[in-house]
Amino acid sequence: MDWDRLMAEAEEMARRLKQAGVDLTEAKKALDYYLYKGYAEQAMRRYLEVMATKPPLRSKKTQAHYRGIRDLWLGWRTSLRGADKTRAWGWTVRLARVGR
Repeated sequence: MDWDRLMAEAEEMARRLKQAGVDLTEAKKALDYYLYKGYAEQAMRRYLEVMATKPPLRSKKTQAHYRGIRDLWLGWRTSLRGADKTRAWGWTVRLARVGR
């Protein structure tokens, strides 16, 4: 694992999460789902699409947050995969919480 690269990507994604106004609790839930599914990209895409377009009964704000998460996740041009991608997203959420 290239820690410097991972953290550079996390810092950039944290900036983008904050710009998008995404609820960081929902971003963490998305990460938990990705981890639960064993880093399955296709499952994550499906999950984010459902939560962004046809979610279970939730507030409209939650749906909007998932639209932002979906757009950021799918637009994330990274070569990180699996555990490294999970670590980067975890640090993304942490850094966004502390305002970096």
